[in-house]
Amino acid sequence: MTDAAALSRRMLMHGAIGVAAVASTAAPALAQRGRKVDLPDDPKAMVASLTDGILINSNENPLGPCPAALDALSGLDPLAGRYGMAFAGKLETLFARQNGLSPDQVQVHPGSFMPLRSVALTYSSKDRPIAYCEPTFDQGFLGKGNQAVTRAVAVPLSGDYAVDVRTLRAAAPDAGVYYLCNPNNPTGLTTSRADILWLLANKPKGAILLIDEAYIQYSDAQSCLDLVATGEDLLVTRTFSKIYGLAGLRCGLIAGRKDLLDGMADYGVNITPMPAVIAAEASLLDTGLIAQRKAYNKGVRADLFAWADAHGLRYLPSQASFAMIHVGRPGKDVTAALAAQKIFIGGPRKYMDDWVRVSFGTPPEMQAFKSALLKALA
Repeated sequence: MTDAAALSRRMLMHGAIGVAAVASTAAPALAQRGRKVDLPDDPKAMVASLTDGILINSNENPLGPCPAALDALSGLDPLAGRYGMAFAGKLETLFARQNGLSPDQVQVHPGSFMPLRSVALTYSSKDRPIAYCEPTFDQGFLGKGNQAVTRAVAVPLSGDYAVDVRTLRAAAPDAGVYYLCNPNNPTGLTTSRADILWLLANKPKGAILLIDEAYIQYSDAQSCLDLVATGEDLLVTRTFSKIYGLAGLRCGLIAGRKDLLDGMADYGVNITPMPAVIAAEASLLDTGLIAQRKAYNKGVRADLFAWADAHGLRYLPSQASFAMIHVGRPGKDVTAALAAQKIFIGGPRKYMDDWVRVSFGTPPEMQAFKSALLKALA
């Protein structure tokens, strides 16, 4: 039974606890961000801490790697001392072929964080800043004390928490980079294709558009990889951490014109871990995986939104694997109240102090979250 079919049946049963069987078949891929935990000097105990509570705070995929990736990883133990340096090129070629690109338009990295930073350092400066709407995923552009590593112009999202590209362009008419996370993190809202094309057409000469598509496969938004193929002034980042469930292995990529990728050479390209490349390759070759996991996530999301509607809770209509929920009080307090129940969420964001962000876990995890949130808001 596929992930999507299994979830559909469970949702028809109103999320009965019988769905716990699914959780037991796929070890949860959970994060520790934001947790103050004294970890022992014991690798097994450190691993055990990843399941110590319900961690729906870092937008990971609760299903972890797909069966094809796990099968590809099995038996690699004796080869863990090998780099596999040539494998990244094979992954670039496969991704390019699947997306109508040439291999020299794709660069594989250990995650998408460093490509985001490299773009900022390469194509923005004191004279030509990087510009974006916030809150968004801007960590790649920040350094010590959350100060920008280059000049940045950040403007608030619009009144409905959407990206307003015209306001962004007006606020930074001299930008070297315009950055969009699509769907946006933390709102989960998408920027329309028409707005992206407007920004491309109206940006200053020589500027580039950087689009982070970490969550694009969860949404109904059109990818901008086709604009890479036609040679636009545009770079697109992707990650295998989200819908593919490979967050702990670290594999991502950036796609763009060869000259734009070559321009980032001053900041180098590190070796992507060999097991990560192998798991990513197996994931790309699983042709039904994206549709299955998109449907699974959509079912969990729809169930959460129906529950929020029934309890009069406002939320943003996310198209990603997480959502912002309005709690009407300091979000940090609600986050702490849930943490006391060992349920860890993402918490508030800039300009959204009375909201919290929750990542979508398994149906049993979401049921626990719902109960805990009602208790925290009582």
